[in-house]
Amino acid sequence: MKKIISLLGMAVISTLFACNKEGINKIDSNSYPNDPGKLSGTPKVLCLVIDGARGETLKSMKPPVIWSMRDSAVFSWTGIGDASGADGATWADMLTGVTGAQHGVTGDDYSNKNLSTYPVFTKYLKDAGVMSRSAAFCASATLSQELIANSMDVNKTFTSDVDVTTAVIDELKNDSASVVFAEFNKVETAGKQYGYDESVPQYSQAILDADKSVGNIMAALRARKNFANENWLVIVTSNHGGTWPVAPEDNDGTPFTNPVQNTFTLFFNPRFESEVVVRPENIRVPYEGSAVRLYGPPDSYVRAENADGQLYSIGSGAMTFEAKVKFNKGPNGNYTYSYPPFFGKVSARSGTTPGWAFFRNGSNISFFIGDGSSKIEINPTVSFADGDWHTITGTVAKVGASYVAAVFLDGENKRTGSMASNVAAITSPANTIMGYFTEVFTDQYVDMYMSDVRIFNTVVSDEVIKQWAPRTYVNKSHPNYANLIGYWPCLDGQGGAFVDKSPSGKNFSLKGNYKWAPFSDVSGFLFPVIPNQERYVPNPVDIPFMILNWMKVPVQPEWNLVGKSWPANYRDFPSTIQ
Repeated sequence: MKKIISLLGMAVISTLFACNKEGINKIDSNSYPNDPGKLSGTPKVLCLVIDGARGETLKSMKPPVIWSMRDSAVFSWTGIGDASGADGATWADMLTGVTGAQHGVTGDDYSNKNLSTYPVFTKYLKDAGVMSRSAAFCASATLSQELIANSMDVNKTFTSDVDVTTAVIDELKNDSASVVFAEFNKVETAGKQYGYDESVPQYSQAILDADKSVGNIMAALRARKNFANENWLVIVTSNHGGTWPVAPEDNDGTPFTNPVQNTFTLFFNPRFESEVVVRPENIRVPYEGSAVRLYGPPDSYVRAENADGQLYSIGSGAMTFEAKVKFNKGPNGNYTYSYPPFFGKVSARSGTTPGWAFFRNGSNISFFIGDGSSKIEINPTVSFADGDWHTITGTVAKVGASYVAAVFLDGENKRTGSMASNVAAITSPANTIMGYFTEVFTDQYVDMYMSDVRIFNTVVSDEVIKQWAPRTYVNKSHPNYANLIGYWPCLDGQGGAFVDKSPSGKNFSLKGNYKWAPFSDVSGFLFPVIPNQERYVPNPVDIPFMILNWMKVPVQPEWNLVGKSWPANYRDFPSTIQ
């Protein structure tokens, strides 16, 4: 049997600050059905919004009241607010259940708001007849006047969070209270003036003050005369975070590492089992886009060619070459080929011709470096005879009088090689090519796709190669981003070139009978960017959907809500709270 942690029963602020799990009240040892359909009590909602509170900061600070509520909540510290980080847009999201494209609030501009078509969630509750009384208490007059207006039975504005707290506590003494909404802005005010981080004393103190207000309100909730006959969903959340420097290695370019968008949300009820919702990572979603098939005779040919001068020659320095590759079945009726090159800068991939290239070697790939009299030719320690996407990487550097190289498959399976060389620098007059080369060892030309092609003018470390091999993009969080001299996603979807996204601006021109075609492949080796990944965590726009579900109001398709519900698992619990 599971034992209930009765946080509402222990919500007196002194008890919560102690948070001694050994002293938590427990229900008797009888067993009760875990049936959410048999929840007793009238459903009601308390929603507390702490403007400007970054989820990651709360996670680090562990403010005692909110931290203790995790024991009976579905919660997340990694929610995503509107990209603008503005109060208006995020307030509108959490009140209407739709985003700016629908409700019309852009940033803090309310001039195009469309609350008649996309109303505050209380309209749906009123129309359904499930709400006896609604009340809103705000520290922001703008929120009260521009968005809430007459959508709630009570709508009052105060000049401090302390006064908001007092008003909420007074409202909870009203037997008919059904939906109570409160907004606090001291945290946001401190963040704007001093900075949005735990290391800022004014900001962290404001969070602790807000946490104390939550504790006092929870104590008042539990003290309601009819509390035992009610079933409260308590939502504690923030509308957005705020600006704060992010180290480049911690910035992956997604909203999850943007402190301005970072929110938190707890959906609390004493019967909820604790469940944390973390940001989605390493989820196998399809690798999707529109790519060009690269192939050679006899079916005409397609290649991409870059007149780079000597930019992508090895010279006497260091280079790293990376690409995602997917081979189609070739002339052998499988995924093996007899030695066609498919990516390189070399006049003729034979002998010791100066330059570099990757070529297919049966079911493996080979990385070649030649200086005109000597060569390195190495394969990863494993091969692959499949039509899956893989990451290939080659590194090379001049070390004294020798060139030292390494090749990797999927960030691992490393093999190294070296050669003594008398040349001052390895250069090639050839253009850099992806796909079809005119000269091959046999008559087996390549048939494949390439994407996410990267060239660095340094040797990327083994650890970084492994870390970034599954990713289908590169951005400023890459430790060697400053060394990126070529980056071609090769997923442009139109036009006659693979466009270079690096500062070099060296596009690959498409040659031959090329066509763009959509693809969607689930790879066993890649972790592509997750589409709409912010929808995998609770966000401000989900709050109306969650409230409507809690109040047992079916969400109608014509409302066009974009939020979602976050169902909880329930603890075994008796029908009567003891």
